[in-house]
This record gives sequence, C-alpha cells and structure tokens, in this order.
Amino acid sequence: MATTKYKVGTEIEAYCKDCDEDRSGVIETLKSDGNINRVVCNTCKESHLFRRPKSAAAKKPKSRRRIKGAVLVAEEDLASAKPYSMAAIFEVGDIIQHKAFGAGSVVEIRNNGKMQVGFETGPKLLVFGRK
Repeated sequence: MATTKYKVGTEIEAYCKDCDEDRSGVIETLKSDGNINRVVCNTCKESHLFRRPKSAAAKKPKSRRRIKGAVLVAEEDLASAKPYSMAAIFEVGDIIQHKAFGAGSVVEIRNNGKMQVGFETGPKLLVFGRK
C-alpha cells in the first residue's frame, strides 16, 4: 500500500466545517506519523482539523443489504396463491397472499398453530387454523 508524503504548505482538498462544503486548503500542521492534522481553508481563512472531503466519501457505492429470510415469489405462482386467513389451513410450500405483506411462501409449520412465512420484506410468523 503506497503512502502519501504530506508537507506543510501543500494545497489539498478538505471538508471545511465553517463553509460546510469541500474546499481547497493549505496544510498547516502534520501529526507525528506524517498524516494531516490541521488545514487552513483558502475561502474563509479559518484553521480547523483536517476532514476528508465529503465528495470522496460519497463516491463509494452503497450495496443493498439483503434481508435475511426474504423469499421472492415467481409471478407464475401468484395465480395459485391462497388468500391469507387465520381460519385457513396451510402447508409448507404453499404460496399465500397477505393484505399487508404481499405474496409469500410458507417455510415452516410450528406445532402451536403458527407458521413461518417468507415475504419479500423478510420472514413473518403468522397464525393459522383458528376458528
């Protein structure tokens, strides 16, 4: 990994807290390890601790987090989806249509009248077989 050698008086891009945006500034002091400590903003002439430019942090693309237990239901299976009702009986593998959560697949049946259903937004525990 290549390290950059900084020198006092060198012009760099830094975030200025007073200007509230990225500005060019001049290195005022360095830390003992050679990293930048303080910068003087060329626009407002204020001295402040070095902060990385916000634009540099924004360039990093954010990856979408995958929801644990999320299940996607194919459009072909939606035609055979059963409407969810607490009184209905379901089996593992059944495709259900819930008013709030949308389409989901029954993943697990528990012995106390509950079932684990995987929806696109994540797993939900629903009751079934109630009168």
